[in-house]
Amino acid sequence: MRAVQVSEFGGPEVLKVVELPKPVPAEGQLLVKVDRAGINYADTHQAENSYLSQQKLPFIPGGEIVGHTEDGRRVVALSAGGGYAEYALTHESLAFEVPDGVSDAAALALIVQGTTAWHLLRTSSHMQVGESVVVISAAGGVGTLAVQLAKLWGAGRVIGTASSDGKRAWPSTSAPTWRSTPTRPTRWPSA
Repeated sequence: MRAVQVSEFGGPEVLKVVELPKPVPAEGQLLVKVDRAGINYADTHQAENSYLSQQKLPFIPGGEIVGHTEDGRRVVALSAGGGYAEYALTHESLAFEVPDGVSDAAALALIVQGTTAWHLLRTSSHMQVGESVVVISAAGGVGTLAVQLAKLWGAGRVIGTASSDGKRAWPSTSAPTWRSTPTRPTRWPSA
């Protein structure tokens, strides 16, 4: 199978297409024929070896996949790497069937960013109808979804912060009701 492998740390130039054997699922795992893989912020850090945990070379990046199982089910899944390949393994409990009408891109956006936004609003902040909500980095993956969920769930006002005018130029359907000024000072205070 074809896969994108990292054999040395660095920038995008270290991502190399290689031929590798198709993975074999262990008990409790599913083999997924990957239709699309999510490209996440963590993947870039893993290739540089600057992420939370040290990486071991070589490795195949990609922790979010959408594709088909051997029995034909269309799933979105989290994997412990390996998503940048034609086939990837996931644990059965980390694969979720994708309903008809949901695009691959939407399914991938929801698996990490969507669940993060949901937990921030429901689990962490316990957002209630009518409350004002401030979403930091509202133009990012998690922020964009948090703004939409807060509006859907009846927030009284959604305040979004973003670092540039370009990031604050939103379509009206997902825009916060109030747009902030840049979040970064032009000069950081001295210690």
